[in-house]
Amino acid sequence: MPSEAAFVQSAISGIAIAMTFAFVVLLAATRNFIQACLSILCVAIIIISVLAIMFLNGWQLGVSESLCVVILIGFSVDYVIHLSADYMHSTHKSRNDKMKQAYTEMGVSIFSGSITTFGSGVFLFGGQVITF
Repeated sequence: MPSEAAFVQSAISGIAIAMTFAFVVLLAATRNFIQACLSILCVAIIIISVLAIMFLNGWQLGVSESLCVVILIGFSVDYVIHLSADYMHSTHKSRNDKMKQAYTEMGVSIFSGSITTFGSGVFLFGGQVITF
């Protein structure tokens, strides 16, 4: 029981540190406070969705799950920051045209990155974590 509480506490502190750092990076990349807040909101929704799925599947928060939650923030920020920065640096005037440009320019890279991440993770599904 104490170790489970420590895992939850480390996951919460990891999320707080990673989200704060991600907000600073998003603010620097977009140079827009509102866009950075909306992007962090998107990342928070991704994290909440994954945690809800973990809860619904009955997973306990262990060492690997605590680390994976913090790594998940990095993946989600990576995808969100590319779209957000491309949106902000677009020369188009309307939001619709800015999103089309962001999807056109960054969509292929983001999709390719997600495919390679999934492809490398497929080989880990059959493994077992044996602690010490």
